[in-house]
Amino acid sequence: MAEPSLALDGSVLRLSGPVTLNTVAPLLSRGRRLLARLPEAGTLDLSGVTRIDSAGAAMLVEFWRHRERSGASLRLAAIPADLQPLLQLYALEPVFGVAASD
Repeated sequence: MAEPSLALDGSVLRLSGPVTLNTVAPLLSRGRRLLARLPEAGTLDLSGVTRIDSAGAAMLVEFWRHRERSGASLRLAAIPADLQPLLQLYALEPVFGVAASD
């Protein structure tokens, strides 16, 4: 299995690889440090995510909370198909500014 990564690329934070219960701990730690370096209206690009589960969704919520506490925002870009149902299930679409799907 490929290792997940989280990297700051200019004004975009790029997440890639599997984001699951087994991988979120180091991503969460690194993410907290990198989120502070994003501009006020930051973007988290998920185009490289190969798999995401509910632990990964919880990590995204923690990232959002971290940004909100500092008065900044976090927008998700390139949402993977397996995250869509989790956003709906946990009613997170409004949190991340994602249009609700039917």
